[in-house]
Amino acid sequence: MRVAIKPVPLPSGGIVRPGQAVLAPVAAANLDPQHFPHPDTFNIRRTDNKHVAFGHGPHYCLGANLARVELQVTIGSVIRGFPGLALAGPLQELTWTSGSRVCGLSQLPVTW
Repeated sequence: MRVAIKPVPLPSGGIVRPGQAVLAPVAAANLDPQHFPHPDTFNIRRTDNKHVAFGHGPHYCLGANLARVELQVTIGSVIRGFPGLALAGPLQELTWTSGSRVCGLSQLPVTW
């Protein structure tokens, strides 16, 4: 939650007035089509990926580099350990959870 200290114009034409609180979900920022072509498409090879999932500036997450290394090790280990890993059903049947802070797959059925 942030509080405006000066008027902030919004792209929609509205204005956030000084003293008004604003809650900007990180997930919404990472789906901005002006910064991410096809933002709803998962692309592990996306370049120039300036997402804000770990914050920005003085609020940048101290654990960001550790999280990246953990993901690289985990995903690499799973791929090497289960070379035949595949989705157990059609991609279109995956269900997603959503919330103001976290969203993701509710399940990921796989076969190997």
